[in-house]
Amino acid sequence: MVTGIDSFKEWFKGSEEQYAIIGGTECDILMTEEGLDFRATKDIDLVLIIEAVDANFVKKFWEYVNQAGYEH
Repeated sequence: MVTGIDSFKEWFKGSEEQYAIIGGTECDILMTEEGLDFRATKDIDLVLIIEAVDANFVKKFWEYVNQAGYEH
């Protein structure tokens, strides 16, 4: 399992229409749901759905990034 994915899902519960998890993280989620092994990745790749993102999501997103100590 990808470190931090449970925290991310909890923080953004109810906002799923504003982003899509992609890449190795999404593969890990889907494979785990099917009971299959998958190599864990170290990051959470996601796409923000600009047409759906609102100011509250942006504020919450940056709070999450800063509180978690993520860097780019």
